[in-house]
Amino acid sequence: MRWGRLEAENHRGRRIPRILWALLDLGAVGATLLGESVAGVGAEAWGALAGLLLVSGAGLVDDLAPPGPRGLRGHLGALLAGRITTGALKVLVAVGASVVVVALQGSRPGWARLSGVVLLAACTNLWNGLDVAPGRALKAFLPVGAAFALAGPLGAFPAGLGVLAAALVALVPDLRERAMLGDAGSNPLGFAAGLCLYLLLPDGWVPVAAGLAVGLNLLAETLTLSRAIAAVPPLRLLDRLGRLPDDGTR
Repeated sequence: MRWGRLEAENHRGRRIPRILWALLDLGAVGATLLGESVAGVGAEAWGALAGLLLVSGAGLVDDLAPPGPRGLRGHLGALLAGRITTGALKVLVAVGASVVVVALQGSRPGWARLSGVVLLAACTNLWNGLDVAPGRALKAFLPVGAAFALAGPLGAFPAGLGVLAAALVALVPDLRERAMLGDAGSNPLGFAAGLCLYLLLPDGWVPVAAGLAVGLNLLAETLTLSRAIAAVPPLRLLDRLGRLPDDGTR
């Protein structure tokens, strides 16, 4: 089956469809509708779903667009030259969605809300950077999603449970290199991770998590996340778990 622009080369140079985002989006929509039918959900839950779908849509636009600048520095350089890239559009959508979604959540101090916006936007971009090796972005989300499922305010973000369930389903085809997330999948995955953390963490820990997410983004722009993961044996082992043999990651 031909997928057109939805196909992309993976780390082996094989062309694979970037379609796993559909599972994540459907899981998010399904869980929110289920929550509405069972107990009813508020504006914060619907807003969270809308934000997640918006960042997914912005990622899909980038997936379908011709290749352009890579990395935050590349997109910033294009902006300074007067060109708005699809990558810059993703960042703008992620920041805007983060502002609205955080505003809809429960009352918290202004500094915690501001840190939450940074956390959501930074995680959205961070998970995009993680999605360069099979299963990596999904594996990074699973512990966050599981912690939210066990201890988070589920009524505020039922879509998070849907994303967690969909991530478990998507992990096998991603690891077996039958399909990929693409930006349309990694963006909502990171957005969901950021919101799960925001809802789980006490006020004082939100800026810490935001700072860590920003720091990892900066690391991705310099050393690269793949090199950082490869340098830590436990992370390297977990990163390669379940992949096809003779895996050469970037």
